[in-house]
Amino acid sequence: METRGATAPVLRVSRLASLTVATKQRGAIAVWLGIATALAAWIVLILILASGFRAEDLAAAGHIPLAWTALVVISAVILIGFFTRGVRIDLGRRFPWIVFALSVLVSLGTWLVLAAGNEALAASIYRGLRIPQGIVQFWDMSLVMLSVDCARFGFDIYQDNNGCMQDASIYAPGMVWLRFMPFSLFSQDNVPALGAALIVVSSLALAWLARQSTGSGQIVLAIAAVGAPWVLLLERGNIDAVVLVVLVAGIATTRRWSDSLIAWFVAAGGFWLMGTWKYYPFVLGLALLPVLRLRRGWTVIAAYLIAAFGYLVVTWQNFLFSSQSNSNMIDFGDWAVLGRVPLVARMIDATPGAEGLQVMDIPVIALTLLAITWGVAVARALPMRRMSMAALASAASALYLASVFVAGFGYGYKAAFLLAGVPLIASFLNRGTDQRARALVGSSIAVLVLIAVQSVIMWNTVLATSAGLIAAGFLLGAGTAITLAGVLPAVVKSRQALKA
Repeated sequence: METRGATAPVLRVSRLASLTVATKQRGAIAVWLGIATALAAWIVLILILASGFRAEDLAAAGHIPLAWTALVVISAVILIGFFTRGVRIDLGRRFPWIVFALSVLVSLGTWLVLAAGNEALAASIYRGLRIPQGIVQFWDMSLVMLSVDCARFGFDIYQDNNGCMQDASIYAPGMVWLRFMPFSLFSQDNVPALGAALIVVSSLALAWLARQSTGSGQIVLAIAAVGAPWVLLLERGNIDAVVLVVLVAGIATTRRWSDSLIAWFVAAGGFWLMGTWKYYPFVLGLALLPVLRLRRGWTVIAAYLIAAFGYLVVTWQNFLFSSQSNSNMIDFGDWAVLGRVPLVARMIDATPGAEGLQVMDIPVIALTLLAITWGVAVARALPMRRMSMAALASAASALYLASVFVAGFGYGYKAAFLLAGVPLIASFLNRGTDQRARALVGSSIAVLVLIAVQSVIMWNTVLATSAGLIAAGFLLGAGTAITLAGVLPAVVKSRQALKA
């Protein structure tokens, strides 16, 4: 008995020491991966700067200054992360409503100013934010509702010059299901009301994200509420705002009723519906992974995959058309543009507009993969598991990467997707002052600052895309790693129970 009593504390101390050593090693790995990601970003920017040595590259004079700016900003962010020792900010429980008010004031307020006929003041606000003002209010939503109206009247909206629209609709067939809503609710006649409602609902979603965040994350979200990508998203009434709202609503629902399969099926249905509108939102299925902790949670995943792949098969030709339309819209300018393709086009020896991958795509791919690995390493070094926020971050970053990285192009409002990852990153802060914690806090604060940078700067394609790829990669890696770490033990336990 004495031997057992003496041995147990020793074993516990030995296990604690072993865990501490392993955690420190993981922290060190995370730091080195962060440094490797920074080096990869520098290489990408240096390859852009090198294009200035080509006398035949007449466009280099325009984007070389932007690359210098990106190099300085990203280097500054790295230094901020390196010297950060801890971040403790408490803004109070009411601050999320300030985020809501800022979003409504700038987005809805400017729309009301324009609707009242004061075009000069509204244009000044948009110029101050450096966003391109739409030809009409809620321009993107107006185009969508035009396609819904045309489909309601029997026109083939997927043909050019169909008698109702000049250009074929680039949206998936699920979008025109809106024509079956009663009272013609979704129609061009109702665009002003629908656009204003979308601003309010989106602002509420942003406030919910702020409520889930700590002080540092709340500051970033407050900045984003008056930043160019967010205001552009709402000014255009773009459907991506609906995708983001549905993602946040799905996470909020499954977080509130985490043990209810019905709640998970409702969330899955919303995610699937978004995919039937624009295809790439099918990646929202990543947010459903935590359901595998439930006994029959696999049925939600199986149903979602069957429905998603089934829809792709049935509408495959439209998917190809939609993908080609996205490629045809690629803009190589520096005004509300994000994307791997525009970024690579600025590099030395790259061919703007070339089909397929180029040699200069490799550094950008390496940068993104390193950022993903960096996120995984940081998540593995943290004992904390906020699975709902992790699932939210992984799905939101997948939305961003599906467009900006995989498809290669997206307009500046795609940056708004990364705001859904702020609660997870903010939760990594306040981890203490020991060497391991400081290293992880530094990594997290660097990514948080990059999200803040992209939430304001939209006119510099080089900086916005580089910052976005690093932040999105980190969020995808960290979010997925935390989600799987929480799910796998439950899956293994379930399989063992079945075998027994």
